Amino acid sequence: MNDNLTSGQLIKQLHDAIERQANNSLRQNDLTMVQVWVLLSLNEKDEKTYSFKELERILGVAQSTCAGIVNRLALKKLVDCFTDPNDKRMKLVRITPAGEKCCQDAIQNSRKVEQTMFHGLSEEEQTTFHSLLQRIYENMK
Repeated sequence: MNDNLTSGQLIKQLHDAIERQANNSLRQNDLTMVQVWVLLSLNEKDEKTYSFKELERILGVAQSTCAGIVNRLALKKLVDCFTDPNDKRMKLVRITPAGEKCCQDAIQNSRKVEQTMFHGLSEEEQTTFHSLLQRIYENMK
């Protein structure tokens, strides 16, 4: 490791390493990180359903981008798309059991990455690291 790297450069390298591991893992299931993000968001919701508008806001993407992501997930049978029975103008997305299984796999893989990342760090060091990252993120908002 180069001691001359700035904190920002180290964070970028860490991000790239985590993303590389995640993409390698997801490639086996023909998924992307943003697709898993949609699935995890749906899976955490009580009704396991969001409107397209809500997903656009969560992802911070345009309507066309959101539609493309959801359509690819629907082709893989990981989500179902349908209209709201009370308002036919509103399009809804619900996770399927196959999508829920992908979430379980993604969570398991995320835990493995964290175990690797925190190898050799005490519980206190991990807590401190997380707390510092949170504070730094809040500063950058």
